Amino acid sequence: MASDGSAGSVLRGILASGGALLLAAFTLWALLPQLDAGHGAAVSGTAASRVFAGSDFRAERGDGAYIDGNTQIIGQLTGGEAVFSVEARLPLERYPYIRLDAAGSNPSLRYFLFWRTQENPGQQYYAPLEAAGNGVSWHRMSTSELWRGTTTHLALGAFSADAAAPVALRELALHPDSRTANLGTAWSHWHAGGSWPAFAINRYLGAPPGSDHSPARLIGLWAVLALAFVTLWAVWRRPGSRALLAAGLLAVFLPWLLLDRLWQAQLDRQSLLTGEAFAGKTQAEKHAASRHAELYDYAGHIQGRLHSQDARVFLLNTAAGQNFDRLRLQFHMLPANTYNYGAELLPPGQMRRGDYVLTLGAMPQIQYLPQQKILSDGHHAYRARLVDSHARGNLYLLSGYLGVPTTP
Repeated sequence: MASDGSAGSVLRGILASGGALLLAAFTLWALLPQLDAGHGAAVSGTAASRVFAGSDFRAERGDGAYIDGNTQIIGQLTGGEAVFSVEARLPLERYPYIRLDAAGSNPSLRYFLFWRTQENPGQQYYAPLEAAGNGVSWHRMSTSELWRGTTTHLALGAFSADAAAPVALRELALHPDSRTANLGTAWSHWHAGGSWPAFAINRYLGAPPGSDHSPARLIGLWAVLALAFVTLWAVWRRPGSRALLAAGLLAVFLPWLLLDRLWQAQLDRQSLLTGEAFAGKTQAEKHAASRHAELYDYAGHIQGRLHSQDARVFLLNTAAGQNFDRLRLQFHMLPANTYNYGAELLPPGQMRRGDYVLTLGAMPQIQYLPQQKILSDGHHAYRARLVDSHARGNLYLLSGYLGVPTTP
């Protein structure tokens, strides 16, 4: 391969890279149905899209509602809610995607789709719309096991603690399976960053969990296909080394730049939403504004039932491993000495008189006999008193070990 240092050679490499990226994009577009395997089966047959303008909806909840052209606007939330509703009789399986065009003045607004079906009219179903509220967004509904039957009503709900948050609904459309809907859903999910989630401290995915396609996967495949086309061009045309180097570098750099910009845009949105939710607030106000405010309140409730701030509390829960609720509750209960071990009572010596046992959530393996004041898990039995009963769990105070329970 001859070396060519001319500007014309580099330009040929740039043009070849552009052509390779275009060919790779068309190839990726053709492969989308195969790449989509496992993300929800498409329904056979065809159906025309059903489009509802914002003016077709009723403002079920919210104040100051009015129509501007084809757009329905709710000027203020009522009780933190704005709800648009429309009657619609549609076979949901035929429409695995919805396209929503809505906008809210508050970036912390959260959106949900609600529906009722002809088969079960007394039950209301719902699903979160992670990328909604910032213009046009696509959502795959076929991943929900509840998206079945013939719908009778559809509703869009917007929720926020800020009541003075106007919401505008321009359009809601139901679409059959298509490459456009598939790629639109993936693109929407790549822009669906919410406020910064504490559980994502160790890794950054670039898309919410459960997204149809990760940006790294599709954009990486785009770069690999582009490099393959550059290789074919090199074999066919035998360009100079500078042209080949320029083509190869651009085929990798341009997809990488797009991926980097997508991630940065999502991080910027996360930063904006996090600032909207927590900036300028006291620590207590920040806890109250978080999605886990109930855990914080429950931790304070439990602390008020302990005989001392540094009491020993054994936190039990059926979930395997140290899941988020357990760890978060343990943190909020500081300075109490919370031991987050598992789902079983410990033998004597590890648990002693004056310790507390907190059972978080339903735990049928932990039995309490109120008349005898006995707490048992089938392996160990303790004399205990129920100190607090709450929807989230029960708190017991141990007063002595009774031994291994006998099976009658």
